[in-house]
Amino acid sequence: MRLWRKLQRLNENKIEGAGARTFPSKRDRPPRMVLAAVGAIALAGCAALDSSLGAAVAPERPRIEDAAGPTTTLSVPPPAPVTTKPPSAAFVEERARQAYETGRWDVAEGYYLQWTRLRPNDARPWFQLGNLYAEQGRLDAAERAYREALRRRDEARTLHNLGLVQVRLGVGALREAQRRLPPDDPARRETREFLQTLLEAAQ
Repeated sequence: MRLWRKLQRLNENKIEGAGARTFPSKRDRPPRMVLAAVGAIALAGCAALDSSLGAAVAPERPRIEDAAGPTTTLSVPPPAPVTTKPPSAAFVEERARQAYETGRWDVAEGYYLQWTRLRPNDARPWFQLGNLYAEQGRLDAAERAYREALRRRDEARTLHNLGLVQVRLGVGALREAQRRLPPDDPARRETREFLQTLLEAAQ
């Protein structure tokens, strides 16, 4: 046993002299419990250091309400009204004349009525409107239109057209009366005479 120990010590001295790494013996090593406690303390210290550094460097996350901000409703202004310039009386008069000459009487009537609104004191649109109604056989409307023209301007041409319309109205009324009267009624003969006189005057 003593010889074996001497050889072991001699071997250890040779390794140390050669610059090799020596390992402590089991008797010189610290207990495992002490090493475990030291390791746990070291790990705890590293974790605390990391958390303190992260808290100092990382920016604070904003709260949800701060990030979103208050909700605001944008009020959109209403569109500006589009103002269109009304047509002139000369433009409406020309369109009415074109429609009358091409036989588009319904279109011409609309333009003539618009012309009367643009020129309420003018007799011309009422006169033209009376001619349009007389051309269509709307004698009652033509008579009213001619009378409106005469209220604004007393003109012989308007009186002439009004008389012709009244004659046509009279002829129509006399013919209707002659048709309804009995043959032996004296008024039937008088109606025939008046009707003949009116037809001769209208020629």
